[in-house]
Amino acid sequence: MSVSPVDSSTPSVSTSPEAKFNAAVDKSKTEMSDEEFNDALITQAVTIGGQFIIMPKAQEMLNEAQSSEDDEE
Repeated sequence: MSVSPVDSSTPSVSTSPEAKFNAAVDKSKTEMSDEEFNDALITQAVTIGGQFIIMPKAQEMLNEAQSSEDDEE
């Protein structure tokens, strides 16, 4: 929903979805070197590995440790 400005002497600043898309396409056209690409790829792989492999296992280990503490009481 666009809102017209109160002061009609100032131009309205609104970005259409098409303008946002075009800006994203232009931004994506900047080239990365192979080294930058590899660094970004490794960083994302580590992040995904942490989220989907390490964290669930850590949560499972924590739950087991907490349940064994409850059994001792």
